[in-house]
Amino acid sequence: MQAVSVFEIVDQENFTTPTLGNRSSFETRELNGTDETFSTEMFANETIGNYTKLSFAVDEEFKLRGRVFNEDITGVVVKNTYDGYFNNVDGTLILFANRLSADTISEFVATEFALNYTKKIFDLETIMDESSDVRKTQFKNVRIQTLNGSSLNGSRVNQTELYDLMYQNGDLSQIAVTYPINNVEISFSISTSGAIVIFSTMDNIDVLTLIEELFLY
Repeated sequence: MQAVSVFEIVDQENFTTPTLGNRSSFETRELNGTDETFSTEMFANETIGNYTKLSFAVDEEFKLRGRVFNEDITGVVVKNTYDGYFNNVDGTLILFANRLSADTISEFVATEFALNYTKKIFDLETIMDESSDVRKTQFKNVRIQTLNGSSLNGSRVNQTELYDLMYQNGDLSQIAVTYPINNVEISFSISTSGAIVIFSTMDNIDVLTLIEELFLY
């Protein structure tokens, strides 16, 4: 599985492409009773079409109860690396990272280059219409007292009476679909929070192609 988050510029009319370069920031936070320095580093790599490939090295806290040098600890600092792509035309930032890490990285990029980002919200209903199969739908704020769950699983679940009932009495929040692109069927889930999880094996460039197509909706 590959987690992807997409961020877009809030004010496109006033967007000016920044000059990307290597950047780093440091923050001191308490961990295990000691001030630890957490760093976030960005490295600008090659240009691929409209995109500049980015690499990130991020110090993140990993919750862990244990003992080191006879001292009890509740966490350790782990340096994780992530890939990203910056669209030099419209400023879109695509991050191959889990949701929390992607939020941290997008805030870092926004601060370093004076940009204003928001999560890209895709049109789930149009994506379902363009998909060859809808295998899962999830709802929030479901206002049906007789239902214990808020998700449907199966095949073409968006064509069922129960889906219609939940759609009329809740808010569609996530879908999992089989989607045709470049004559290949791929599987992914996408939510109203802007998070995408790709279940099929895809190269990063193919993921960019998928996201560009989803941007049309």
